[in-house]
Amino acid sequence: MNPLRLSLVSMQSVVGDERGNLDKMLGFIGTARVQMTDVICFPEMCLSGYTTDSSRMNPIGRDDPLIRELMDSTANIPMTICFGFCETGPYITQMLIREGKEIGCYRKTHLGSREKASYLAGDSLDVFRTEDAVIAMQLCWECHVPRETETYVRRGAELILMPHASGLGPGRRREVWDTILPARAYDNTVFIGACNAYGENGCGVRFGGGITARDPKGKLIDEDYGREHMLTVDLDPEDMERIRSGSPSTMADLFFMDGYRPDLYD
Repeated sequence: MNPLRLSLVSMQSVVGDERGNLDKMLGFIGTARVQMTDVICFPEMCLSGYTTDSSRMNPIGRDDPLIRELMDSTANIPMTICFGFCETGPYITQMLIREGKEIGCYRKTHLGSREKASYLAGDSLDVFRTEDAVIAMQLCWECHVPRETETYVRRGAELILMPHASGLGPGRRREVWDTILPARAYDNTVFIGACNAYGENGCGVRFGGGITARDPKGKLIDEDYGREHMLTVDLDPEDMERIRSGSPSTMADLFFMDGYRPDLYD
């Protein structure tokens, strides 16, 4: 992994206003470009707007003109862009693109209770090798699944992006992330960046916002809660690479995964 600049976005997306959502995304990308961002991550289903109401869903294909426009508009920007949409299926999908090309897609594998009635579950936990890092994605509720994080790191992930569409308010959102994300990062020696949708979605649901980033020791890098905003942080992989090297100088540098005994686990 190279040292990289990560931008995390908390934004309002309105169901049925894909044009407006895309224009807002392009605005954030323009700001991130000025900041020399390497990787930018938008919330879950930011392009289409998030809903579990099947009557309001508008699934689109990966070759949809809006996605093509996003690719074309950013073809000359050396930045990896992570964004979500309701994909034909329907799936809750998060796509990675860079310089006009698709790097890959992740279809949410662990659906929330309300999502199960409206969406299909994905069946693959893939990692994606980009110019700057090996990236994986866990969407919203999936941050509660430790084995998913572990699987990604076993497959080489260095940065796990966690886009959300959660209605928890700022205080509760911080409380949950402060409980879960330090453990995901520390136990697996991996960077984590999480961002949540913000504001009314046009269907009577309001999302609580929130952005946070954790280093491979689980320590807070930076955070922001309760507003539409982009937060940019710098990630230095030196400590992560030292710990993962397998030659610890102290107990503080143990890569815990090296000591796991999967033969004992279900």
